[in-house]
Amino acid sequence: MALTVAKVLETAHCSVKETLKELTEAPLEEEDESVPTADNFWQDVGGATQQIASEVAKLTLALTQPPKPAASIAQSIVHGVEAAWTSLVAASRRSPPKGSLLRKELRTAVLRTGEALATLLKALKAAESGPQLQMTGCVWEACSALEKLPRDNLAAVRALLAREEMLLTDAFQEIEEEVKCYRLSENSDNSANWTNQDRELLNPCVGLVRTARASIKKVSEAVRLRGNCKEPDGAQQLDRLAIAAEKLSPAVDTFVAAVYPPMNKSVVSSTALSVVTVVREFLELARQSDVTADNDNEWLSFLLRAVDHNNNKVQPLLSPD
Repeated sequence: MALTVAKVLETAHCSVKETLKELTEAPLEEEDESVPTADNFWQDVGGATQQIASEVAKLTLALTQPPKPAASIAQSIVHGVEAAWTSLVAASRRSPPKGSLLRKELRTAVLRTGEALATLLKALKAAESGPQLQMTGCVWEACSALEKLPRDNLAAVRALLAREEMLLTDAFQEIEEEVKCYRLSENSDNSANWTNQDRELLNPCVGLVRTARASIKKVSEAVRLRGNCKEPDGAQQLDRLAIAAEKLSPAVDTFVAAVYPPMNKSVVSSTALSVVTVVREFLELARQSDVTADNDNEWLSFLLRAVDHNNNKVQPLLSPD
């Protein structure tokens, strides 16, 4: 069978998809102490990423502008794209030492780049001009995101904590604004408002969300001051904090949704307990880690007491009559 451009693109598409399947199914790479330095690692990843962006531009231009290239020329260009993708995969699997969060984020970014590349190859094969240009942009966007990844696990954890803090701030402002609007209109005849019994719960419910937000703010500051990923133990401590931090906003969001009228007491009770559990876990991990010192015990104890104080006000009010 004669070689065609479509066949070249189909073969490349299948090859990229197969690599993506292998990456998805493979366990996360362990720390590789054979990598000379983190700088060398990121130079290799960055070089391969830039090569993908360059080769993709060359391929798209060749196949979307007349005259159409011969199949052999197209094959040569496609091989350049495949070689760049193979280099990126190989470089990324030599994981930078110390920090599973960063390795997970790296793998996710590589997978997104590969998915965008596979989608582009499929669009080029179908000769769909609109999607071709759009998908080229998607590959470039994925490459750009990969190049902007944090360069060490401390930076990755700090970025995650910042995202969680923003989400918790949004949740706190949402419930605070809702309570404020209710109090301004509590004399109106609105069946969607809280009942008198519900109203007693509002302050401790808002207090619980406020405590969750304060907890991540204080721990984020401690990580900024004392976080260290140069040694394996420090990187592992940061990973554990990150795992605990990611549980905060989902628990708080579910709790805030349950507080909206009409309240279901059972749901409010269970979701409040979930918030208490994840906030306490987060604070206790911070206390046990090297990111906090003896002089941090005061605010850690204060926040732990605040969690219990608000929960102890919420739960009795939710008990069956």
